[in-house]
Amino acid sequence: MKYIIRLFPEITIKSKPVRQKFIKKLYNNLNKHLELITVDFDSRYFWDKIEVDVYDDRILDEVELTLSRVPWIAYISKVKEYDLIDFDDCFLKVKETYEKKLENKTFVVRVKRAWTHAFTSIDLERYIWWGINQHIAWTKVKLKNPEITISLEIKDDKFYLIDKKIEGIWGYPVWVQNKALSLISWGFDSPVASFLMAKRWIKVDYLFFNLGWIAHEIWVKQITHYIWKTFSPSYKANFVTVDFEEVIKELLTNVNHKYRWVILKRLMFMVANKITEKYWYEAIITWEALGQVSSQTLTNLDVITKASNTLVLRPLIASDKDDIINISKKIWTYDYSASMPEYCGVISDKPSTAAKLEDVLAEEEKLVEWIIERAFENRKTQKLVDLLDDIWELDIKTLEEVNLIWEWEIVIDLREENNIKKSPLRIDETKKLEIPFYEINIKFRDLDKEKTYLFYCDKWVLSKMHWLYLKEHWYDNIKIYRP
Repeated sequence: MKYIIRLFPEITIKSKPVRQKFIKKLYNNLNKHLELITVDFDSRYFWDKIEVDVYDDRILDEVELTLSRVPWIAYISKVKEYDLIDFDDCFLKVKETYEKKLENKTFVVRVKRAWTHAFTSIDLERYIWWGINQHIAWTKVKLKNPEITISLEIKDDKFYLIDKKIEGIWGYPVWVQNKALSLISWGFDSPVASFLMAKRWIKVDYLFFNLGWIAHEIWVKQITHYIWKTFSPSYKANFVTVDFEEVIKELLTNVNHKYRWVILKRLMFMVANKITEKYWYEAIITWEALGQVSSQTLTNLDVITKASNTLVLRPLIASDKDDIINISKKIWTYDYSASMPEYCGVISDKPSTAAKLEDVLAEEEKLVEWIIERAFENRKTQKLVDLLDDIWELDIKTLEEVNLIWEWEIVIDLREENNIKKSPLRIDETKKLEIPFYEINIKFRDLDKEKTYLFYCDKWVLSKMHWLYLKEHWYDNIKIYRP
């Protein structure tokens, strides 16, 4: 089967050398995408298109899906190629393909030609219209909004019958621009932001701040690997993990709750800035959308941005949440994001929407001096191609949720002190412990191993994450408490 790939129309404004460079880059990227699923294909590039011949009909659906995900493609035409003989032969080829589809349908024929022929496009269109009306029952030509459009292309002595037209994702070929570091996390926003920058020709590496749980890291690694493998496998991207568990503990212990989110984002920017300066990244990519949450007001974004000297790109800044979710559905990250738990531990009570820089700096003075340097030095870097090799599978089928407490069981309230005071857990004081979530992984090892412990938080996600983490470390005396 032959596919004709048409390029993103912005190519027309590029100079000849740039256009040639981009077409060659797209051609190389496309081949690398296809090599992941088959070796039984040929491809070649021209001034205005790329042609691909696939010789294994069993994988055509997978080929079409793969082509639709390569940046800088406007659309892909699945075509049948024939020698151009005469009008009657063209009609017979159309009749053979469309006869069963056209009965009782309105239709139109559209012909595009390249180079010089002894006939016009309209001449051929009218001939095929006439033939269809004569030989196929109950059909009717309709020039506007027909039920079926029959598309033909003619170039030199070849005749192409368009069997199917597939929309591409547009953008530019990956790995034309320099590299940037994308802050990747939970939810819908950061995967979409990363994708939008990758399709604008940037080489995207990924930076993940682990706030304390291996389970959360697994979710993020899976969606990041998917984005890379789907849209830019031609670039050998990196995934950088920075452990922020100590940072979270410092924030919750020493910083005024109004400024925690802003300071958390500033600390992330500080670490990201160190990485960009050391490894020559041109920019940091973030997922902020103006006004979406309290930390994303203009005032707070200004305070956050001042923590870094590196250019910050915010592709979602003017997007509504619905816009972001719709893009996530288009690029098939929606299901990943919808199942990924959101972080529920550091969200402030009545967070400041207009933090003053001097107040934020005063709060940052309360943090230990080495906290950022240690997080930076302890970072871990992996290639995306190897990212999932060390991910183990957790058997979440064994997760047990209960609403009763037996005499040998103790509830551990994982919430921070302010939330516990606002909404205390009303059970026997001898049957509960209050251990902040950022300390549970360390303190759990010192608890009585003869007891069974029930994790509790306002949102069950936090309990589940710690259950997953401790289960991986061979603890079996744990359950989830959901009264």
